[in-house]
Amino acid sequence: MSSTQRTWAYRPGGYVVGLLINLLGGVRSVHLEYLPRTGPAILIANHYTLADPLVAGYATAWRVGRFVAMVAKSQIRGWPLLGWLGTQAGVVYVRRGEANRDAQRASLAALEAGHLILIFPEGTRSTTGGLITARNGAALLAIRTGVPIVPLGITGTEGMLSPRAIFGRRPRATVVIGQPFSLPHRPEGPIDRAELTDASTRMMREVAALLPPAMRGVYG
Repeated sequence: MSSTQRTWAYRPGGYVVGLLINLLGGVRSVHLEYLPRTGPAILIANHYTLADPLVAGYATAWRVGRFVAMVAKSQIRGWPLLGWLGTQAGVVYVRRGEANRDAQRASLAALEAGHLILIFPEGTRSTTGGLITARNGAALLAIRTGVPIVPLGITGTEGMLSPRAIFGRRPRATVVIGQPFSLPHRPEGPIDRAELTDASTRMMREVAALLPPAMRGVYG
């Protein structure tokens, strides 16, 4: 059974995540009306803290009653409890620097099943506070499937996992949802690196437009 089929833990896990997020300050969703209520879509977001995947998923898909398959680094699979729960909730694990054919198949399966999938195109957390150059995996998936792309801009998560959030003033995160867009659909045939890079740049500029100027980094 694929990871996209083992989703029994998604809803109870969402309640636990929501409780944790609210204890740490909560999250505000802006323009939730832009999130598709039916059909497949790729959600793309900036990534600068460990809290981003949980905050983004909770502030979008969870609030409209939809399932979202998150793409996360394979190391998380080995984390106590969270790794196991993530697997049961349909997380797609990827190995950095490798072809990740299994992850590509799982992502395609999630979209073919009509689900949302959440990807951080940068491939790792930014240590600069601003956007860093994206990898091309998300662009390739978007071009091959032709599904809508929904950009997300995440702010305010940098303090959620600090002792200050637990014992002091709790920060509040914000997820701004942008209008869906799409890339030219190319289900077959070669796609050269330059085309993928251009597509990745287009995607990240949509994310950058939802962030404060200081967080736009290389896409400012």
